[in-house]
Amino acid sequence: MAIVKEKGMEIGSRDFRLDFPIRRVHCGMPMANGDLGVLIIGEGRRLEIVMCLASCWDHRNSQRFEKPCPYDELIAAWTPEDASPVSRRLIEASTPLNDFGGVSWRGTRVPGGRLVLHLGADLKHIRLAYGTGMVAVVTTAGEVHLGLTPGRNRLYVLDPCRLVTSTTAEPMWNRLSALFESVGYQPPTDKSGSGQVGWFQPCPEDPGTLAILRQTSYGYCLVAERSSDGDEQSLDGWEDWPAAQQSIASWWADFWRRQPTFIVPETFWNDFFLLALYKFGCATMPGGWAASLQGPWLEDYQRPPWSCDYHFNVNIQLIYTLAFATGNFQHALPLFDMLEQEEFQAVMRSNAKALFGIDDGLLLPHAVDDRGWQVGGMGAGATLDFVCGGWTAMLYWNYYRYSGDQEFLRRRAMPFMRGVMRVYQSALREHEGRLSLPVSISAEYGCSFKVRHNGRLVNQNTGRDPSYQLACMHVLANALLEGSELLGEAPDPFWRELKERLPHFTCIGEGAERRVAIWEGQDLDVCHRHHSHLAMVYPFDLSGELNEEEQAAVSAAIDLWILRGMGQWSEWCFPWAIQIQARRGFQESPMLLFRIWKEIFLNESLATAYLPRFQGFTAHRKDDMLKPKETHEVMQLDGTMAAATALLDLLIHERAGVAHLFAAIPKTWSEAEFRDVVFPGAFRISARRAGGKTVFCQVEAPQGGTLRICLEPGADIRTVTMKPGEQLRLV
Repeated sequence: MAIVKEKGMEIGSRDFRLDFPIRRVHCGMPMANGDLGVLIIGEGRRLEIVMCLASCWDHRNSQRFEKPCPYDELIAAWTPEDASPVSRRLIEASTPLNDFGGVSWRGTRVPGGRLVLHLGADLKHIRLAYGTGMVAVVTTAGEVHLGLTPGRNRLYVLDPCRLVTSTTAEPMWNRLSALFESVGYQPPTDKSGSGQVGWFQPCPEDPGTLAILRQTSYGYCLVAERSSDGDEQSLDGWEDWPAAQQSIASWWADFWRRQPTFIVPETFWNDFFLLALYKFGCATMPGGWAASLQGPWLEDYQRPPWSCDYHFNVNIQLIYTLAFATGNFQHALPLFDMLEQEEFQAVMRSNAKALFGIDDGLLLPHAVDDRGWQVGGMGAGATLDFVCGGWTAMLYWNYYRYSGDQEFLRRRAMPFMRGVMRVYQSALREHEGRLSLPVSISAEYGCSFKVRHNGRLVNQNTGRDPSYQLACMHVLANALLEGSELLGEAPDPFWRELKERLPHFTCIGEGAERRVAIWEGQDLDVCHRHHSHLAMVYPFDLSGELNEEEQAAVSAAIDLWILRGMGQWSEWCFPWAIQIQARRGFQESPMLLFRIWKEIFLNESLATAYLPRFQGFTAHRKDDMLKPKETHEVMQLDGTMAAATALLDLLIHERAGVAHLFAAIPKTWSEAEFRDVVFPGAFRISARRAGGKTVFCQVEAPQGGTLRICLEPGADIRTVTMKPGEQLRLV
């Protein structure tokens, strides 16, 4: 195994290369700064810059509650065989949808378009230099170089060989005019003229996209900004390449100095992990826009899938969890900043007020725009999934746990967690001598298929005490109790009551067949891509407080989960399953799942495609699999980031408060290594495995504290207490 430097990643001259032709948008070379997203494709002598602004939204037909919808009335309306009375009441209390001549339209991100460079030589390959963040386009007669500035939407195109013979602009209107005209859009204004090409695409009620590619002394510069009127006079920075070059190089050098090192024998995964870190840096750059389903990279050939919105029932959490073990805490701040905007907070409080009549609750729905308005409908599946707020609250909590920033805990994490818990507190009722959640969901179970009730198939996506919700409440209560103790604040007595009177999860079956249920009376009857009912394993680790009987129920549920198979899983389901298996002590199957995932869901440029690449293994969206990828491929960022997090989990993860090293790697991996991985308590851990044994482990404790660690599977748990700034070698 290679020996890595003592701290951080040594990136050196490592690069990522793709060969032309590259015809599909999501096979392109990615570049981004948290707002301007760029994918570079091309063939022959045509080089295309496919661009989009993460900040450009059409907010029309986003929804929120406009009148009260008391939760008690939803409880009264609920029947075990039909979810529609509950959803109907929720929809009736929401803002009405405008009619666009029969076209279903919701709030959505708006695609950008393409700037095309016509070259005097044939394209060969494209190369990303990780260390500098620069991209080189190699032709038969020389190279074109591209650099995107952090903090400013300026893409500099250096053409020292004068390879570019002409440029053209292709706004998204060229491919999607019929759709966008049908919902009230006007055609773009052509901004082409002397030495430049571009467009201004207005939005009906929001700022539009202004994109201009202008010739400069060194080549070209693409400037893209949101604009209300398309006025280009305020645009600048065209000739600022020397300063931009320094900014780009400095930002990426600093980024790579902070990254952990990950090395395993199958070198493909080392390369994938590196690319995932790069994409994470691009998509979540501090000072940029919060990353949504596709981050800043949105195609211009189809309507944005799921509005390219913020899916808070799993997807956004899968993207941002990578920030913590990698030490990229500040990359989570754009998400928290969005959630704490005045309008976003007002919407969440209004939701809580509408359902529960409280003023201090935060109810975060399932699929929202950048203001918190719902864009995925207002039914039960969207508004009664309180884990959307709960899992997001755990992002806040983990920011503190990994960084140790008590000021963040005091000012930002605790207020958000309290607001989410107030929703749960208001929803719980007395039932059979315990606390109970009368009506809620287990993420998307029954939303797109019928469930079995008393031997009949019925339309039902809600029930009493979903295990997903109960597990979330427990970890949220744990966080609030610990947080209040750390800050010297008095805890709310309800938090302790919840711990004492709420089950960890709901069960079904008797004796040896007793297992975790979806909700009361609902078994896992079908293959389901949301592993929500197993949330007490991950992401809401309760393993340290489950008794023997509960552990047996979890094991039985996992057996049934395996039996139901993977036939409906999508690209982000596999990493989540791997993380569950890793925490249950599975050593061989996690990497087997990774290898299957690689073949099914990674496209030619290692982007995670939502739709399987071929038929035969999973039937999820099987009709869409047959559609041409050139016009129907969907990329989602959650699969990439969840996979990178799961790869780290193979080498080090937390279980019941213990750092478990090399716990989920196959026996054939006698060697593996990681360095500078952050662990809760702000510890930084490095370790190396050789000859099937852990031969090196070093812990740094910038803030001091007590660490519990298991150096390899089957080893005893060691407890070490360290002083602030101490470094300790355990092996």
